[in-house]
Amino acid sequence: MTKPLINLVHANGFPAGSYKTFLGEFNEKFSTIAHDQYGHNHKYPIHTNWQHLVTELLDYLKQQDEKVICIGHSFGGILSFLAACQHPELFRGVIMLDPPVVTGPFSHVLKVVKKTRLIDKWSPAGRAQNRQRHWPLNTNLVGYFAQKNLFKNFDPRCLKDYIDHGVTQRNKRLELSFTPEVEADIFRHLPCNLARYKNQLKVPAALIYGEKTDVFPVKYFTRFANLNNIEVSMMPNGGHMFPLEQPQNTANMIKAIVKDW
Repeated sequence: MTKPLINLVHANGFPAGSYKTFLGEFNEKFSTIAHDQYGHNHKYPIHTNWQHLVTELLDYLKQQDEKVICIGHSFGGILSFLAACQHPELFRGVIMLDPPVVTGPFSHVLKVVKKTRLIDKWSPAGRAQNRQRHWPLNTNLVGYFAQKNLFKNFDPRCLKDYIDHGVTQRNKRLELSFTPEVEADIFRHLPCNLARYKNQLKVPAALIYGEKTDVFPVKYFTRFANLNNIEVSMMPNGGHMFPLEQPQNTANMIKAIVKDW
């Protein structure tokens, strides 16, 4: 019997290879695919509310021979939701992992802020734009990244996956493969139109947030989920990056959710 197909949509700044260990947890009962990096193809320019990037995802899925269970982390969770609303025939279901869901009054504030330079302070765009992007060839990148708040709780295997796939050797030095300018621009265009998709999701969906996430208060997740009939679960002790902090626990939770999809 053919294994169900999982499609992974990465978080902003984290190429799909960063999830190698995480996706490996599904190998026994699922097939897995992933587009390597969103936002780097000029055919799909980064634009208001990420619509061109949604199209990039949809075009990738149209190349597949079957419907997918789409697992999207952070940015990837929003892309997966929007794509499933627009073309449900491509999906068996959607799993959103700690997605930056903006609804309610804050969506109107965000719409205004996105038109100003304040968006670089209100979002991670400013930090992404100015992050270190290259190192000497002999740099101990495990040590470098392990001390950073974003990475400090990573499973060591996932940290290695990120370094193996998120850093490349170019011009006689080590460089980020996910361009910081692209990462920053994606943050600047965080969707503020999610309310437009109320009750438009026609496939099974679940949202898992980290107990210790610092993206949004829990009420943002629950309000969004209630608008769209989405099941909500919490990953104990998980931060925003919990799929790469607890790959096995995250995969087990997802397997339990999708077993009847």
